[in-house]
Amino acid sequence: MTKQAHLVNICNQTQQATVDQDRLRQGILLVLQEHGIKQAIIGLAIVTDPTIHKMNRQYLDHDDTTDVLSFPLSSDTDDVLEGEIAISFDTAKHRAEEYCWDTEDELLLYAIHGTLHLVGFSDQSAEECDEMRCHERAILAKMNVVYPEDSTLVARNRALNVTAKSDCPTPPCADPPDPLR
Repeated sequence: MTKQAHLVNICNQTQQATVDQDRLRQGILLVLQEHGIKQAIIGLAIVTDPTIHKMNRQYLDHDDTTDVLSFPLSSDTDDVLEGEIAISFDTAKHRAEEYCWDTEDELLLYAIHGTLHLVGFSDQSAEECDEMRCHERAILAKMNVVYPEDSTLVARNRALNVTAKSDCPTPPCADPPDPLR
């Protein structure tokens, strides 16, 4: 059996709140394990909206704020997956309020999403987005977190006395996808 070696470094660059770094690390590690990544070095930076806006402009030439940026640093032929992820605390807080769930859950979703990009997933088309959402939901479920749209569907279906379907694929993304988001 091959030993798995995963190193996940997390840096909270915000002064606004403490963040459950162990939980974020667990989400990242689950993605790596689920996708058979034997060795990885992942850096996760939790930043503010102005910082991620600056990064988005500098590295992708997009002049707006985003939730997640992923930067693969290794190639397909490397034995070790290396990459960096930046997630916006400010955007997570705002979106969590919209979806009526915890900011920590939104941050976890972003960490999972960014890691899925690093292991090779894209969300540029509706089909890719569906597949990405399915993988996000699977990892969140392993961590006993219900995706906010799923909880809304569960509550609505209970009120209507309907059995909910939990099979993927999911509905297409609500927002147009950003590159490397």
